[in-house]
Amino acid sequence: MTPEDLAQWFEADTPYDQGFGLKEAIAIPLIVVHELVEIENVKRMGLRLTKDVIINNLNKVDDAHLKATEIELQLAKSTRNVEHIRDRLKDINTWINDPSVTPENKESYRKLHARYVRTLKRFAKERSR
Repeated sequence: MTPEDLAQWFEADTPYDQGFGLKEAIAIPLIVVHELVEIENVKRMGLRLTKDVIINNLNKVDDAHLKATEIELQLAKSTRNVEHIRDRLKDINTWINDPSVTPENKESYRKLHARYVRTLKRFAKERSR
């Protein structure tokens, strides 16, 4: 993994409006972790970081994205970053409803969403004691 890999990843075409680029992403440490894990998983699949890697490999990239989201949320949980978890739960809802996401990944996203809703409830309960 190199800084060039990260820059190249953010230059890749996507079917989605990202809403932010590399500059905005690096301001959020958990998003940086997410992107690094996603890139590493994409590379492990034997894919090259090209301009069209995402567009041409939506299912594989989404598999990598799912794994990256799991790691990102584990870190958010371990640091008790409730705000980040809340923000990502909103994102997960959009992925669950995304027609380009495979049924298997939608189910994984549903389970991930439910797990972190429970985590937020547990955090709230602990704070109220």
